[in-house]
Amino acid sequence: MSDCRVLAIDGSPSGGGRTARVLAGVLDACRAGGASVETVELASPGGVDAAVQALGSLGPSGAVVLGTPIYRATYAAPVKALLDAIPREQETGESSLRARATGIVATGASLHHFLGLHELRSVLAVFFAAIVVPPGLYVPRDGFDGDDLRSPYDAAAETLGGSLVELAAAVSRSSHLTRVVPQA
Repeated sequence: MSDCRVLAIDGSPSGGGRTARVLAGVLDACRAGGASVETVELASPGGVDAAVQALGSLGPSGAVVLGTPIYRATYAAPVKALLDAIPREQETGESSLRARATGIVATGASLHHFLGLHELRSVLAVFFAAIVVPPGLYVPRDGFDGDDLRSPYDAAAETLGGSLVELAAAVSRSSHLTRVVPQA
């Protein structure tokens, strides 16, 4: 059994919607891979502070999956507030996301918005030196059947969850991946 802990951060401004449902699918796969899971909703009172605190206590084999709706081709405001609140040491780039296995889940109205993942992936990988599972998971409105994910999105959520657990284990065992830092 894995000693991995996966923190899911629901960055929806309202919480409990489609983004939460996709995160739940990813977390089911993380549990199946032996990980323990925790979810923080940024929409809840104190959500950003709770997420920053949870990130700081993940430990070396921890992973993060960040969920957000895509609005106007970018991630939601609560995610921006979270990224702004995560401490990052200026000289070394040290932060709770540095060298952290990280996944991205996004939801939106149509497939036309999937490129909104690019900006978030760039911020996580370049500014924080997070190790992001490519390409991320974007689920449009028609990817749902009621509360359930439709195929192929259900399989993609399972793959992302399993990949997060495996990547976290690989990073924690690596003498090089644990030393990645942002260049600036």
